[in-house]
Amino acid sequence: MKNEVTFNNQNGMRRNIIIYMMIYAIGALVFKMLNQIPINLKTSTMEIYILMMSSLIFTIQVGRMIGTPVKDERSITDRYMINRIGFHAILWGGILMHFVSNLIYNIWMETISNSFISIVILLGFTVGILSAKSKGIYINQKWIDKDIKPYYTKISKNIGKLWLVAIGYATVVYSLSLTLTIPFTIVTVVWSYILLSIILFSILYLVFSIYEKIDYDEKNLLEQKQQRSFLSKKVILLGLPVIGYAIITSGISFLYWQSRLSGSIRLEEALSSVNELLLIWLIDFAVVGLLLSLVIYHSLKSLPNLKPKLFKYFPMMIWIHFGYTLVVSILRIYISLFPGSMSINTIQTFNNVTSYISFAIAWIILFMHIYIYPYLKTNHFPAAKIFLIVPIFPILMHMSKILYENFSFYVSNVMYQINLTAFILTMITSLLYYFIYCSMSNDLFAVKELVDVKKESKVVLNKKLIH
Repeated sequence: MKNEVTFNNQNGMRRNIIIYMMIYAIGALVFKMLNQIPINLKTSTMEIYILMMSSLIFTIQVGRMIGTPVKDERSITDRYMINRIGFHAILWGGILMHFVSNLIYNIWMETISNSFISIVILLGFTVGILSAKSKGIYINQKWIDKDIKPYYTKISKNIGKLWLVAIGYATVVYSLSLTLTIPFTIVTVVWSYILLSIILFSILYLVFSIYEKIDYDEKNLLEQKQQRSFLSKKVILLGLPVIGYAIITSGISFLYWQSRLSGSIRLEEALSSVNELLLIWLIDFAVVGLLLSLVIYHSLKSLPNLKPKLFKYFPMMIWIHFGYTLVVSILRIYISLFPGSMSINTIQTFNNVTSYISFAIAWIILFMHIYIYPYLKTNHFPAAKIFLIVPIFPILMHMSKILYENFSFYVSNVMYQINLTAFILTMITSLLYYFIYCSMSNDLFAVKELVDVKKESKVVLNKKLIH
C-alpha cells in the first residue's frame, strides 16, 4: 500500500510536468503559425517530438488500465516504470530535439526562442515543485531527510550528471554537423545555447533544492519543537534574486544613460544589449516575485493569531499585481524585439499609462503597509518600523521623475537624472526589504506558548461551567 501511494504521487507529479511540456509545445506551434513559419519536422522538431511521445505514453497507460483492471503490486510497479521512462524520454529527448532544430533551422528565429529558455525552465521547475508539494512529496524525496552535508553532496552529484548530459548534447550536435556539413560557426552558437541552458538548469535546480530543504526542516521544527519563524526562511532565498535583479537593472539603466552623456558609443551599445537581456528576463523574476509574495502570505496566514480583516484579500491583490506585471512585461519585450510594430506615439502613450499605474500601485502598497503595521506591532514582529517606512522610497522615485520631466529641457540629462535617482532609491528600498525578510525569518515565533495559553483558558472556562 505504501509503494502504491508513493508511486501514484510520483506519477502524478511527472504527469503534470508532461502536461506542461505539451502545453508549451502547442503554444510554440501556435506562435509559429501566427508568425507564418511553416510547421514541419525541420522547423518544429521538438514540439512534434513532445506531442508524439506524450500521446504514446498516455495511450500505453490507458491501454494497460483497460487491459489489467485489477491492481496488484506488479501492475503498479510496471505503470510506475513506464511513466518514469516515458517522462525522462520526453524531457531529455525534447531538450535534445530543441538543440537539433537550432542546428538545422534558420538561426535568427531560434535566437529569439532561446532568449526565453530561462522562463521555460523556471516554469517547468515551478510546476514540478507545486505538483510534488500538492502530493505531499519532494522532487528530492529520496534524500530530503538527510543532514545538510550529505543532502547537498547528493545535489552536487545530480548537477554533475546534468553537465554530463549537456556534454552528450554537444557531442550529438557536433556529430550531426559533420554528417550534414553544417558550418562550425552555427555549431558554436548552438553550443552557447547548450551552455546557457545547463547553467540556468543547474542554478534553478540548486535554488529549488534549497527551497525544498528549508520547507522540510521548517516542518520538522514545527512538529518537534513547536517553533517557527515569523516568516519562512524561503523568503531569504527567493528575495535575493528579486532584489538583486531590481538593483542590477536600475544600475545598468543608469550606466547606459551615463555612457550616452559621455559619448562612449561602444559602452553604450554593450549596455543596450545587457538591457535587452535583462528585459527578456523580466518575466522570470516576475514569477519568482509571485512565489515570494505567496510564501510571505502563507507564512503570515499560518501564524496562530488574529489577522486584519482585509488580510483574506491579499492573495487576490498579489495575483492582480502579477497579472499586470506579466502583461506589461510581455508588451515591453514585444516592443523591444519588434520595434517597428508600433508607432512612436503608441509606445509613448503605453509608457505614460504604465508610469501612472505604477505610481498608483506605489501608493496602494504604502496604504497596505500602514494598514498592516498595527498587526505587526501588536505581535512583536521585528523590523516593523522599517516595514512602515520602506514603501515611501518608491513614491519619492516617481515624484522625482515627474519633477525632472517638468523642469529639465535636455532629454539625455533628464533620463540621466531620473535613472540616477531611481538607482539610489531602488538600492535603498531593496536592501531595506531584504533586511526585513532576514529579520522576520531569523526571529522565532513561539507556537508552544500560544498553544499552552489556549489550553489554560479552556481549563479555566470548564471549571467556571462546572461550578
